[in-house]
Amino acid sequence: MCNRLILLICSLSFTASSFAVGQEGSATGLQIEIQSPSPEFSPAEGEITVEVDGIASAIGGVRYLDMIFVMDTSSSLRGTDPGDFRSQGAIGLVQNLSPKSDIQIGVVSFDNKGELAQPLTSDRDLAIGVLNDLPRSGSTNLAAGIRTALNELEQNGRPGSSRVIMLFTDGMSNEQKAYDAAVKAHSQHATIQTLLLGSSQKGGSILDTIAWATGGSFVQVSDPAKLPQAFLDLRTTGVDSVTLSVNGSAPVSAKLAGGTFSGNLPLAIGENRIVAFATSLDGDTKESTVTVTVRDASCAALEVTAMKQGRPVISLNDRAVEVVVDASRSMWGQIDGKAKMTIAKEILQDVSYWFPEDLDLALRAYGSNSPSTNNNCADSALLVPFADYNREPIRGAIGGLRPLGQTPIAYALNQAASDFGTLQGDRAVVLVTDGIESCGGDPVQAARELSEQGIAVHVIGFGLGSAADEDAASLRAVANASGGRYVVAGSAEELKDALAETVATSFSVFKGGAEVATGSLGAAETMYLPEGEYRVELHSTPPQVVPVSLAPRDRVTVTLKKSGEDVSHLEQRGQIQHQSCEALATSMERMQASE
Repeated sequence: MCNRLILLICSLSFTASSFAVGQEGSATGLQIEIQSPSPEFSPAEGEITVEVDGIASAIGGVRYLDMIFVMDTSSSLRGTDPGDFRSQGAIGLVQNLSPKSDIQIGVVSFDNKGELAQPLTSDRDLAIGVLNDLPRSGSTNLAAGIRTALNELEQNGRPGSSRVIMLFTDGMSNEQKAYDAAVKAHSQHATIQTLLLGSSQKGGSILDTIAWATGGSFVQVSDPAKLPQAFLDLRTTGVDSVTLSVNGSAPVSAKLAGGTFSGNLPLAIGENRIVAFATSLDGDTKESTVTVTVRDASCAALEVTAMKQGRPVISLNDRAVEVVVDASRSMWGQIDGKAKMTIAKEILQDVSYWFPEDLDLALRAYGSNSPSTNNNCADSALLVPFADYNREPIRGAIGGLRPLGQTPIAYALNQAASDFGTLQGDRAVVLVTDGIESCGGDPVQAARELSEQGIAVHVIGFGLGSAADEDAASLRAVANASGGRYVVAGSAEELKDALAETVATSFSVFKGGAEVATGSLGAAETMYLPEGEYRVELHSTPPQVVPVSLAPRDRVTVTLKKSGEDVSHLEQRGQIQHQSCEALATSMERMQASE
């Protein structure tokens, strides 16, 4: 170091005291700044890590980084670097720069003269394009390349920036002129990082001295294939390492490239104090901190159940449900090689066993008596009326159904209105159909009239086939007209679930004036909702309303209990693991779109 210092001082006629300033550089000391995340950072839903980016420098400022590649384009490179690893190395460094850091990049090419190939720009792709298309001709003039870069930094470099020149060559140049350029770089507060391809001791000595004089570093490689890694290994701003930690965790090494650093840290709910700790090549240390607060955006889980006389029920009141089954000719259509009518009969017979005994049940069908060619639009019959102990007759009637005729939905609903007789309490019709009205009736009006009598119409669209969109819209309108539910079933299992949902008393969950979820008693459905104040409205006679407050990760079970004529409710609370409301909402939207 002393020999190089004496050589440089003598060649430039500098005093030892004046150059001592040069040895320390123009730095204000080691600096480091976390640029991302900011204290206002708001993590995305369910995010558990954060990318930490910033700039660390022992030269100049850290607010900006202005970097110019000064690239040897002399003809000798055709022999020393036929694979053009010099361009690959420079491009690799650009690609590894922190994407969030504010960096300007310029490119200077030099042979016997210097040329500004790319002025300072924040467009990294533009700089990469220029680096990828460098020529190879002429001789080597280090000073010309350095001075061209310094002129660009003087004109377009930003106040307070760290100014770095990345100097690459495969040969040596005029020593005196190179040292003159190094002194000028020092006076303009620019650091020169030098990289030599080859084994020249004289060339290495020149580049090493230039780097040392400006506070930079020098790397020499003999194998051109090692140039890409050599570019990355250069500590362009005098920083040896940066480590990252959060809330006192064990530090992890950040990736360094061109004076920028980046790395990932885990986040926790609440405050996260992030520390970036820099160490300079001279052993100085400094840290930058930022505190990010992460709000728990997890969903809460809500379930609604009911108890009467100490046992689970699907309705708080006496409940009467009439199942209206489509037995029209279209029910010969198949799902997975099996007729829809066959599937419906098997499921209806199955569920009849586990419908609660206190549920009053009746069965009506349409399209089961007259062939479709007869165009009989009054083909609907009450097969089994409401009565005690009528499950076996219902199963027998289901077994005898044969799909034959038209689809007179409106007529069947109008007939169902009188089937309930004097029954009161909660009443509903569950329509199981694979198609829309074929007799010119108005099922929506029929459903509306049932609603006026306090009877809801729930519709199960079963195996709608190719006309799913059109038919679904029509059938949904029927359910909506009476305040009922519309459920799609495309398989035997889905039909079974749909019957379980629709025979029970339904409820809605509201947040303010908006309905955000629906369900039915006894279906064991879990609803995932964001934190907030909600109310559960049971569609019973009379309606029951229960307020409920949900916090992130809550598991709340609301149980309505009826004893005599009194209805009360209780809450059971627990905790669930994180559930992303956003992800669940997206999944629900996809399911609805598929319907």
